[in-house]
Amino acid sequence: LKEELQWSPPEEFVVKAADGETDLYGLLFKPYDFDPNKKYPVIEYIYAGPQINLWPYTFTIDAQPGMAKLAPALAQLGFIVFGVDARGTPHRGKEFQDVGYGIVGRHVIPDHVAALKQLAEKRPYMDLSRVGIYGYSSGGSFTLRALLLAPDVYHVGVAGAMAGGWGGGVGQAVDNLKGKLLLILATSDINTFFAQSMKLVEALIRAGKPYDLLVMPDQDHYSSRVGRSGRYMQDAMRRYFQEHLKP
Repeated sequence: LKEELQWSPPEEFVVKAADGETDLYGLLFKPYDFDPNKKYPVIEYIYAGPQINLWPYTFTIDAQPGMAKLAPALAQLGFIVFGVDARGTPHRGKEFQDVGYGIVGRHVIPDHVAALKQLAEKRPYMDLSRVGIYGYSSGGSFTLRALLLAPDVYHVGVAGAMAGGWGGGVGQAVDNLKGKLLLILATSDINTFFAQSMKLVEALIRAGKPYDLLVMPDQDHYSSRVGRSGRYMQDAMRRYFQEHLKP
Protein backbone atom coordinates (compact mmCIF):
# COMPACT_ATOMS: atom_id res chain seq x y z
CA LEU A 1 0.00 0.00 0.00
CA LYS A 2 2.85 2.39 0.81
CA GLU A 3 4.26 1.87 -2.69
CA GLU A 4 0.85 2.37 -4.28
CA LEU A 5 0.30 5.62 -2.41
CA GLN A 6 3.91 6.74 -2.92
CA TRP A 7 3.99 7.69 0.75
CA SER A 8 6.79 7.64 3.30
CA PRO A 9 5.99 7.71 7.01
CA PRO A 10 7.38 10.67 8.96
CA GLU A 11 10.48 10.27 11.08
CA GLU A 12 10.22 11.03 14.79
CA PHE A 13 13.13 12.95 16.29
CA VAL A 14 14.37 14.32 19.60
CA VAL A 15 16.64 17.37 19.81
CA LYS A 16 17.70 19.81 22.52
CA ALA A 17 16.27 23.28 23.04
CA ALA A 18 18.49 26.36 22.93
CA ASP A 19 19.27 25.81 26.63
CA GLY A 20 21.15 22.64 25.65
CA GLU A 21 19.20 20.59 28.20
CA THR A 22 15.49 20.36 27.41
CA ASP A 23 14.30 17.64 25.03
CA LEU A 24 12.11 18.76 22.13
CA TYR A 25 10.06 16.38 19.98
CA GLY A 26 9.06 16.66 16.36
CA LEU A 27 8.46 15.01 13.00
CA LEU A 28 10.44 15.12 9.77
CA PHE A 29 8.93 14.38 6.34
CA LYS A 30 10.87 13.23 3.27
CA PRO A 31 9.87 12.83 -0.40
CA TYR A 32 8.72 9.37 -1.39
CA ASP A 33 11.67 9.05 -3.79
CA PHE A 34 14.13 10.30 -1.16
CA ASP A 35 17.82 9.83 -2.01
CA PRO A 36 20.24 10.34 0.93
CA ASN A 37 23.00 11.24 -1.52
CA LYS A 38 21.14 14.33 -2.74
CA LYS A 39 20.78 17.77 -1.18
CA TYR A 40 17.24 18.93 -0.41
CA PRO A 41 15.91 22.37 0.50
CA VAL A 42 14.29 22.48 3.92
CA ILE A 43 10.94 23.88 5.05
CA GLU A 44 9.74 24.29 8.63
CA TYR A 45 6.15 24.61 9.72
CA ILE A 46 5.74 26.75 12.85
CA TYR A 47 2.85 27.76 15.05
CA ALA A 48 4.34 28.09 18.56
CA GLY A 49 1.15 29.28 20.26
CA PRO A 50 1.03 28.38 23.96
CA GLN A 51 -2.35 26.64 23.69
CA ILE A 52 -1.58 23.75 21.33
CA ASN A 53 1.06 21.24 20.34
CA LEU A 54 1.30 20.21 16.69
CA TRP A 55 3.22 16.98 16.46
CA PRO A 56 1.27 14.15 18.12
CA TYR A 57 2.05 10.50 18.59
CA THR A 58 -0.96 9.16 16.72
CA PHE A 59 -1.94 9.04 13.06
CA THR A 60 -5.64 9.90 13.20
CA ILE A 61 -7.00 12.03 10.38
CA ASP A 62 -6.99 15.15 12.54
CA ALA A 63 -3.72 14.41 14.31
CA GLN A 64 -2.00 17.44 12.80
CA PRO A 65 -4.07 20.62 13.14
CA GLY A 66 -4.13 23.62 10.83
CA MET A 67 -1.57 23.95 8.06
CA ALA A 68 0.65 21.27 9.60
CA LYS A 69 -1.35 18.92 7.38
CA LEU A 70 0.45 20.38 4.36
CA ALA A 71 3.85 19.08 5.50
CA PRO A 72 3.60 15.68 3.72
CA ALA A 73 2.40 17.35 0.51
CA LEU A 74 5.33 19.78 0.53
CA ALA A 75 7.72 16.89 1.05
CA GLN A 76 6.37 15.24 -2.09
CA LEU A 77 7.43 18.33 -4.04
CA GLY A 78 11.06 17.65 -3.18
CA PHE A 79 11.55 19.28 0.22
CA ILE A 80 12.59 18.05 3.62
CA VAL A 81 9.84 19.34 5.91
CA PHE A 82 9.91 19.34 9.69
CA GLY A 83 8.07 20.67 12.70
CA VAL A 84 8.94 20.75 16.38
CA ASP A 85 7.05 21.59 19.56
CA ALA A 86 9.44 23.88 21.39
CA ARG A 87 9.33 25.25 24.91
CA GLY A 88 6.19 27.15 25.82
CA THR A 89 3.76 24.64 24.31
CA PRO A 90 1.36 22.53 26.43
CA HIS A 91 1.17 18.86 27.48
CA ARG A 92 4.73 18.79 28.77
CA GLY A 93 4.13 20.14 32.26
CA LYS A 94 3.88 23.58 33.83
CA GLU A 95 7.62 24.28 33.88
CA PHE A 96 7.92 23.54 30.16
CA GLN A 97 4.99 25.80 29.25
CA ASP A 98 5.89 28.58 31.67
CA VAL A 99 9.06 29.36 29.71
CA GLY A 100 6.95 31.65 27.54
CA TYR A 101 4.75 33.14 30.25
CA GLY A 102 4.82 36.93 30.03
CA ILE A 103 7.53 36.87 27.35
CA VAL A 104 5.77 35.11 24.50
CA GLY A 105 8.12 34.68 21.58
CA ARG A 106 11.44 35.51 23.14
CA HIS A 107 12.62 31.91 23.35
CA VAL A 108 10.79 30.49 20.31
CA ILE A 109 13.13 31.27 17.42
CA PRO A 110 16.32 30.27 19.31
CA ASP A 111 14.70 26.91 20.11
CA HIS A 112 13.65 26.32 16.51
CA VAL A 113 17.04 27.34 15.14
CA ALA A 114 18.70 24.94 17.57
CA ALA A 115 16.40 22.14 16.40
CA LEU A 116 17.12 22.83 12.72
CA LYS A 117 20.89 22.83 13.18
CA GLN A 118 20.87 19.62 15.22
CA LEU A 119 18.75 17.85 12.63
CA ALA A 120 21.15 18.88 9.85
CA GLU A 121 24.23 17.73 11.79
CA LYS A 122 23.20 14.10 11.33
CA ARG A 123 21.41 14.55 8.01
CA PRO A 124 23.81 15.92 5.38
CA TYR A 125 21.03 15.81 2.78
CA MET A 126 19.42 18.85 4.46
CA ASP A 127 20.66 21.95 2.62
CA LEU A 128 20.88 24.77 5.15
CA SER A 129 21.62 27.29 2.39
CA ARG A 130 17.98 26.89 1.28
CA VAL A 131 15.65 27.02 4.28
CA GLY A 132 12.03 28.12 4.22
CA ILE A 133 9.43 28.53 6.95
CA TYR A 134 5.66 28.95 6.93
CA GLY A 135 2.89 29.49 9.43
CA TYR A 136 -0.58 30.87 9.84
CA SER A 137 -2.09 33.03 12.58
CA SER A 138 0.42 32.84 15.45
CA GLY A 139 2.56 30.84 13.05
CA GLY A 140 2.48 33.76 10.64
CA SER A 141 3.85 36.06 13.32
CA PHE A 142 6.59 33.59 14.21
CA THR A 143 7.45 33.10 10.54
CA LEU A 144 8.13 36.82 10.36
CA ARG A 145 10.13 36.65 13.59
CA ALA A 146 12.27 33.87 12.11
CA LEU A 147 13.12 35.94 9.02
CA LEU A 148 13.94 39.03 11.09
CA LEU A 149 15.68 37.49 14.10
CA ALA A 150 17.54 34.71 12.27
CA PRO A 151 18.02 36.14 8.75
CA ASP A 152 21.08 34.01 8.04
CA VAL A 153 19.17 30.83 8.88
CA TYR A 154 15.77 31.32 7.25
CA HIS A 155 15.74 32.47 3.63
CA VAL A 156 12.10 32.25 2.49
CA GLY A 157 8.96 32.74 4.57
CA VAL A 158 5.22 32.58 3.99
CA ALA A 159 3.35 34.37 6.79
CA GLY A 160 -0.42 34.10 6.80
CA ALA A 161 -2.97 36.04 8.87
CA MET A 162 -0.47 37.16 11.48
CA ALA A 163 -2.12 37.00 14.91
CA GLY A 164 -1.20 39.33 17.71
CA GLY A 165 0.73 41.61 15.42
CA TRP A 166 4.41 41.46 14.65
CA GLY A 167 5.80 43.60 17.46
CA GLY A 168 7.05 42.40 20.81
CA GLY A 169 10.60 43.51 20.21
CA VAL A 170 10.92 42.80 16.48
CA GLY A 171 9.60 46.09 15.11
CA GLN A 172 13.06 47.58 15.03
CA ALA A 173 14.36 44.44 13.28
CA VAL A 174 12.64 45.08 9.92
CA ASP A 175 15.99 46.26 8.58
CA ASN A 176 17.29 42.71 9.16
CA LEU A 177 15.11 41.22 6.44
CA LYS A 178 17.26 39.52 3.81
CA GLY A 179 15.08 36.74 2.50
CA LYS A 180 11.92 36.46 0.46
CA LEU A 181 8.67 37.17 2.32
CA LEU A 182 5.13 36.43 1.19
CA LEU A 183 2.41 37.97 3.36
CA ILE A 184 -1.10 36.52 3.09
CA LEU A 185 -3.87 38.76 4.43
CA ALA A 186 -7.62 38.16 4.61
CA THR A 187 -9.70 41.32 4.32
CA SER A 188 -12.34 40.06 6.78
CA ASP A 189 -9.79 38.89 9.35
CA ILE A 190 -9.97 40.11 12.94
CA ASN A 191 -9.64 43.89 12.68
CA THR A 192 -6.60 44.20 14.92
CA PHE A 193 -4.73 41.49 13.00
CA PHE A 194 -5.33 43.18 9.65
CA ALA A 195 -4.44 46.62 11.00
CA GLN A 196 -1.22 45.37 12.58
CA SER A 197 -0.27 43.69 9.31
CA MET A 198 -0.75 47.00 7.51
CA LYS A 199 1.64 48.60 9.99
CA LEU A 200 4.17 45.92 9.06
CA VAL A 201 3.68 46.70 5.36
CA GLU A 202 4.30 50.37 6.08
CA ALA A 203 7.47 49.53 8.03
CA LEU A 204 8.75 47.37 5.17
CA ILE A 205 8.13 50.19 2.70
CA ARG A 206 9.89 52.74 4.90
CA ALA A 207 12.84 50.37 5.26
CA GLY A 208 12.97 49.77 1.50
CA LYS A 209 12.49 46.03 1.93
CA PRO A 210 10.86 44.09 -0.93
CA TYR A 211 7.96 41.81 -0.02
CA ASP A 212 5.18 39.93 -1.78
CA LEU A 213 1.53 40.19 -0.81
CA LEU A 214 -1.50 37.96 -1.44
CA VAL A 215 -4.84 39.48 -0.43
CA MET A 216 -7.83 37.17 0.08
CA PRO A 217 -10.99 39.30 -0.39
CA ASP A 218 -13.95 38.64 1.92
CA GLN A 219 -12.12 35.83 3.73
CA ASP A 220 -11.89 35.56 7.49
CA HIS A 221 -9.12 34.33 9.78
CA TYR A 222 -9.67 30.71 8.70
CA SER A 223 -9.54 31.22 4.95
CA SER A 224 -6.66 28.75 4.65
CA ARG A 225 -8.76 25.77 5.66
CA VAL A 226 -11.64 25.30 3.24
CA GLY A 227 -13.00 25.85 -0.22
CA ARG A 228 -11.60 27.42 -3.33
CA SER A 229 -9.92 30.25 -1.42
CA GLY A 230 -8.14 27.83 0.88
CA ARG A 231 -6.86 25.82 -2.07
CA TYR A 232 -5.75 28.98 -3.88
CA MET A 233 -3.78 30.15 -0.85
CA GLN A 234 -2.13 26.76 -0.35
CA ASP A 235 -1.18 26.59 -4.03
CA ALA A 236 0.33 30.08 -3.80
CA MET A 237 2.46 28.98 -0.87
CA ARG A 238 3.69 25.89 -2.72
CA ARG A 239 4.58 27.95 -5.79
CA TYR A 240 6.47 30.45 -3.64
CA PHE A 241 8.67 27.80 -2.09
CA GLN A 242 9.28 26.09 -5.42
CA GLU A 243 10.25 29.37 -7.04
CA HIS A 244 12.61 30.58 -4.32
CA LEU A 245 14.04 27.40 -2.78
CA LYS A 246 14.52 25.12 -5.77
CA PRO A 247 17.64 25.52 -7.96
